[in-house]
Amino acid sequence: MPCTPCSLDGVPWRGRFKIASHNQCVAVASFLALLISSARETPPPTSNIVPTEVDFIVVGAGSGGSVVASRLSEVPQWNVLLLEAGPEQDETTYVPTLYGYTFSKDEYDWQLKVQDTPNDHTGEISRARMLGGCSSHNGVKFMRGEAGDYDCWERAGAKGWSYKDVLPFFKKSEDNLEPDLASDTEYHGTGGPLSIQRFLHTDKGTELLLNTYKAAGLNEVDLNGPHATGLDRVQTNSRAGRRNSTNTAFLSKARVTRRNLHILTRALVKRVVIDPRTKRVRAVEFTDQNGALKVVRAKREVIVSAGTFQSPQLLMLSGVGPARQLREANIPVIVDSPAVGQNLQDHLVSVGGPTITLTQDTSVPTAEQMTADAENYAQHGQGPLTGHAVAAVMVRERSPLQPTSDNRPAMLTQHHGTWVDNEQLLPYCSEAAPVQNTTGSYYNQITLDIMLLHPRGTGQVRLNTTHPQEAPLIYQNVFQHPEDVRVYAAGLKQIVDRLNSSRTLQDEGATVAVPWTTCGGQQQGSQPWYECVVRSSGGVTWGHSVGTCSIGSVVDSRLRVKGVQGLRVADASVMPCVPGGNTNGPAIMIGERAAHFIKEEHQHRGHQCRHR
Repeated sequence: MPCTPCSLDGVPWRGRFKIASHNQCVAVASFLALLISSARETPPPTSNIVPTEVDFIVVGAGSGGSVVASRLSEVPQWNVLLLEAGPEQDETTYVPTLYGYTFSKDEYDWQLKVQDTPNDHTGEISRARMLGGCSSHNGVKFMRGEAGDYDCWERAGAKGWSYKDVLPFFKKSEDNLEPDLASDTEYHGTGGPLSIQRFLHTDKGTELLLNTYKAAGLNEVDLNGPHATGLDRVQTNSRAGRRNSTNTAFLSKARVTRRNLHILTRALVKRVVIDPRTKRVRAVEFTDQNGALKVVRAKREVIVSAGTFQSPQLLMLSGVGPARQLREANIPVIVDSPAVGQNLQDHLVSVGGPTITLTQDTSVPTAEQMTADAENYAQHGQGPLTGHAVAAVMVRERSPLQPTSDNRPAMLTQHHGTWVDNEQLLPYCSEAAPVQNTTGSYYNQITLDIMLLHPRGTGQVRLNTTHPQEAPLIYQNVFQHPEDVRVYAAGLKQIVDRLNSSRTLQDEGATVAVPWTTCGGQQQGSQPWYECVVRSSGGVTWGHSVGTCSIGSVVDSRLRVKGVQGLRVADASVMPCVPGGNTNGPAIMIGERAAHFIKEEHQHRGHQCRHR
């Protein structure tokens, strides 16, 4: 593994170590190579044979699409084709500590650009393009949201999607490996393909945060169970210290044992072919890994699982969407569906965040320690490399100013250790670079990522060009709604005030700091000051985008695209309200439910036909 700056770019060591010399740089490269080799799973070869006709075509092998394809292929009589624009899951992604290694790499990441709007500093959205999608690419954390989120879905028009309706499908996937969670059989499942467990390694920061929040009156609860508020040790989709993506959980065995499941990687879908007269899906057009145009007929259905940004894009490229946009792009209008691309929602985070400084020690592991950690991980699946998060704790709570009529907590706090700045890190990976004294730049810190879970402001996705390789236009409208600023500022103030008054932190010698100073002449620490801070510093979205093909407006309650026969959407884009947590878990549940609907309809139809 060559030790060049680009080979280290994007590795989220988060203050875990710094590079002191070229020799240590070589040691780090060897360390990474050992990690990768320990994680490598050799997939079966992807078939280059493209069938001309199948029963079902699933577009996108992400959190939802992988589940749909796997579940449909459980019926031996059905031929299922799964099309994925990216390659196999990158082998580095199996190691939790290498989370983020594939970010901003063209082969594995769409790197979708966000359009400039006031207050939005997101710039670019990382979106996976590989088997498993964002479940192979994200922070490994697993959250369902809470019951009130799904009741919100029902109020928004998603009939039959209340919490009692969706809970069985969360449990169906789940193989919970935590005894205290698995014993609660009302809320958790065992024996499913998706393993859930907490990070195996606990660091000092995790214990300190747990004690700090408990002393402040917060209870440690199961945030994937009946509790809306409280603190929880991070739950993850992992097993024995390895990421358990939907590719690993749902596809790996199925593609070996089921001859009726066909998977094509590097297959870029151009459009879904819909008969303009009958409004029925006929086929899917795509280019294969060699750039050759292919057409495969779908005898029963096409299921679009391309994600919140590219599912509406594909619908529009196929003639389903706002008629005016389609005509402007010279796309024949099959179905005028004005809501396609609308209602874009995400969790909002202010630029900058509070930090807790524990000590001013660098605490840098030696090359020998790193190698020992890698060997421990490779041989036993143990040690700090089984996770990526320093201070692996989540807190979900209400904001003092959120509407009393909304029973959903407005705030979620995640934590991570200090990021190593690439500008500081990379010079040490150069043979000519002298050893420099940067001790003062490295601290034992925890940064708080404080999210607004249910913003009122929404954005949109618009068609850009008629080429599917070109990203759509994404407008997020971050902190454009005044109520979002007010509720978020109050929650931010509550969290910082709690930390500042914590005797637990004070007794440990820890200090709390915020990155903001004066703002608009307001008294520092007041509600008006925090509102000024949010407006002036702006924010970013957190990669939990939903809503652009919402249930009730674009698809019906069984995920069928309105106005088209044989076309469904099954991914985060159908969520009418963003849930109170990471969206990977709910997207998997949607995949389970979509497969259930399809089996219910087609198997029942086949049963009727056989008895006529």
